[in-house]
Amino acid sequence: MAGAGKSAPRHRQIADAIREDIRVGRYKLGDRLPTEERLTETFNTSRPTLRQALGTLAAEGLILRRPRTGSTVVATHEPAVLSHAVTSVEELLDYPGGMTRRVVARRHIKADHALASLLHCAPGKAWYQISALRFAAGSTLPLCWTDFYILPRYAGVTRHKKHNQIPVCQQIVEMYDEIIEQANIEVFARRIPASLAGPLEAPVDAPALVVMRTYKGRDGEVFETTVSTHPEERYRYRFEFRRELRAARR
Repeated sequence: MAGAGKSAPRHRQIADAIREDIRVGRYKLGDRLPTEERLTETFNTSRPTLRQALGTLAAEGLILRRPRTGSTVVATHEPAVLSHAVTSVEELLDYPGGMTRRVVARRHIKADHALASLLHCAPGKAWYQISALRFAAGSTLPLCWTDFYILPRYAGVTRHKKHNQIPVCQQIVEMYDEIIEQANIEVFARRIPASLAGPLEAPVDAPALVVMRTYKGRDGEVFETTVSTHPEERYRYRFEFRRELRAARR
């Protein structure tokens, strides 16, 4: 085990040692840490002290603790957690500034039954799919994987000079004179599929938060749906609502 400064509290020394073991690959993504009983013997410590150390690592997003199943490594370094404070409908529709995207793939597709069920569209509907990883400013750890499903007639949006910076829906509005008449948001949980585990640097079947945004244009048709999968502990929504003081009725 890696060492830690003896002047630090014992629980911090233990957390530092396990954190270093994760960093150097002794424990890899998806690995379970030894049992609490084994770790208390290894570090010659009490169970409350060990649990305090594990709690520190869990708060940092390095491990996931579950009753009866132990602790699982879910990150090799402290994730960049983006907290999204929302005070208006406009802010609710997109991520805060400073985000970047890295496009991974583009293709024309037709929705199979599973995708049609997810997007609430008819099976066989044609879409242009753009798949991308999204990063917070200054972070190399992916915040999420996003699939953009847009109408094929808007596929040229990839030529927008700020294609990887600003929202795709905004690009469509600018390039094709579209109007966002209605926007819907769905938030739900799912497990990370094997196909996304590698790009997201997250364990297969780890919990994830999915945010799906749907945009309807001037003709009432959905022209874009985005499906963003965020590994656990990498993204948070925070809503703020204030009571408005209204003049008393006379």
